[in-house]
Amino acid sequence: MEKFYAQYQSKGLIFYRISAKETRETVVKFMEKESLHFPVLLDKTGSVERLFGVWVHPTAYLINRQAMVCYRMMGVSDWTDVRTTTIIDQLLKER
Repeated sequence: MEKFYAQYQSKGLIFYRISAKETRETVVKFMEKESLHFPVLLDKTGSVERLFGVWVHPTAYLINRQAMVCYRMMGVSDWTDVRTTTIIDQLLKER
């Protein structure tokens, strides 16, 4: 995921990881251990999970420039897969 983030950040992709019900300390330790550098939002109460209907971890949502959810990936995903990068490239072309 770090490679994906580095590749697409310069193209205008905004990427957040949302950590549900974890403490800040737990998240920081994990990020340091895994050498991850993308931003993490803390969802201490699980309200974002409920809002988006998350029931599988991890779940990823791709949201377009009009703030519409247009794609959802549930479970572990290969972010460098051609299908995924094609969708993301198409979203980044939209204005």
